[in-house]
Amino acid sequence: MSGALTGSRHLVRLVLRRDRVRLPLWLIGLGGTIAWSALAVPAVYDTPEKVAGYAATVGASPVSYLMSGRQPGIDTIGGITANEISQVAQLGVCLMVLFLVVRHTRAEEESGRAELLRSTVLGRHAATLAGLGYAVAAALVIGALTTGTMLAADLDPTGSVTYGLGLALLGTCYAAVALVAAQVSGSARGALGIGGSLVALGYLVRGVGAMQDNALVWLSPFGWAQSMNAFGDERWWPAQFLVAATAGLLVVAARLTAHRDLGSGLVQPRPGAPRASSRLGTPLGLTLRLQRGTIVGWSVGMFLLGLVYGAVLSTVPDLLASNPDIADYIGAGGVAEDAVTDAFLRYVLLFMAVASTGYAVSSVLRMRSEEEAGRSENVLATGTPRVRWLAATVVTATGGTLAVLVLAGVGLAVGRGLAGGGWSDAVAMAGEQVTYAPAALVVAAVAVAAVGLAPRLALVAWAVVAFVGLQVMLGAILRLPDVVSGLSPFWHLPGVPEEDLAAGPGLVELVVAAALVAVGLWGYRRRDLDSA
Repeated sequence: MSGALTGSRHLVRLVLRRDRVRLPLWLIGLGGTIAWSALAVPAVYDTPEKVAGYAATVGASPVSYLMSGRQPGIDTIGGITANEISQVAQLGVCLMVLFLVVRHTRAEEESGRAELLRSTVLGRHAATLAGLGYAVAAALVIGALTTGTMLAADLDPTGSVTYGLGLALLGTCYAAVALVAAQVSGSARGALGIGGSLVALGYLVRGVGAMQDNALVWLSPFGWAQSMNAFGDERWWPAQFLVAATAGLLVVAARLTAHRDLGSGLVQPRPGAPRASSRLGTPLGLTLRLQRGTIVGWSVGMFLLGLVYGAVLSTVPDLLASNPDIADYIGAGGVAEDAVTDAFLRYVLLFMAVASTGYAVSSVLRMRSEEEAGRSENVLATGTPRVRWLAATVVTATGGTLAVLVLAGVGLAVGRGLAGGGWSDAVAMAGEQVTYAPAALVVAAVAVAAVGLAPRLALVAWAVVAFVGLQVMLGAILRLPDVVSGLSPFWHLPGVPEEDLAAGPGLVELVVAAALVAVGLWGYRRRDLDSA
């Protein structure tokens, strides 16, 4: 006989052992991004005139309210810092705990490892407690890093502690959300979908409430964290909402865990049709069916992101006039006044193209997860050639990347039109977004080559995504040498619309992508499968 929490300590040690690489990457990546931003802001807004200009433009922008809420103390350097880092910090910590909790709860059950562990002296709630405690500890570390960085930037100590605590409590709340999602869904992918949707919903509700300046912000954990008024008139009582919601969600998760079968979820998958459609009898049809949710989710997300950026385009000249240092940040320093909008548009198009590489890599690496789960082996046992199976993933990733880019460009054009910027160049704007497709496909091809040649190192493809993101977003301000920037495929493409379109670089990169895909196909044909 064992208690419900027996073995929790040992499971925590196992979790830390398994995530000895993954956890530092989360903490260094997210914490480093927050730290860099927090330390850079005071240097950019180093005069009262720049602070006042920020408060008059960004601090009064409806788009800023949608993205970051109504940040108190926006007319102080502390408030500006909190406003600038809030998108990355808040969304980052929520997504981090979501992935960590699901990985060590629902994914363990789905793989069968949880059942193996439960056959030993292990309590029913031990895995739940271990996964939760691990994620909460990671959120506390991010909160502490944020507070420490703000203090190092010589910001107000009370405001720094308040912001860091609110961030940690927000992460803890969504860790509990992830725990409930893991009980509801019978698969890790479904739990991530539920949890991610709730993160997006909370973020959107806070943003809409901030835009309308009404009580809607009090229906979102993001609103509760921000209502602690860091760098304004600090108050601690909104933290009680985060604590109460977390406690309530944990009670729900505990009851669901105690009343469901191991390996199953509260919502059972509906039975499929007695006969599959003819499309599922082909590798491409099966791959499209497996990835249709991912394609739709990324497409909708990028469309909405483009919509927001399009709506803010008309305010760019005023923003850069109030603080010319921002122009240096986006690589538009020294640009003539009438070309400022094109320079910002180039930065936005590049940013969204880099974001699309996230979809491209995740689509290709789905092949790796299918192989690890043993499902690829079942497909190949039917006589399906390996080349056709991997090629189906390549085609799906390529088509999905193009769809994501097109919809991002369409969202940008629609947002600009709705904001009064006109519709005359809407088609051209969507086309300009697609001109960056060759670079995104090169990154996807790197993932294909990794899956084919060295599947255990396939996650290195995410390091490529991180590098190209760093080069695009921070390359100008970091003054990276050309030999380093040239490693990014985006660096070689003309920066439309600021520069004239040239077909040569894009065609060369498509040839490079094709060569990498060929290498991946060659390697996949000759290596052993790495099945569970």
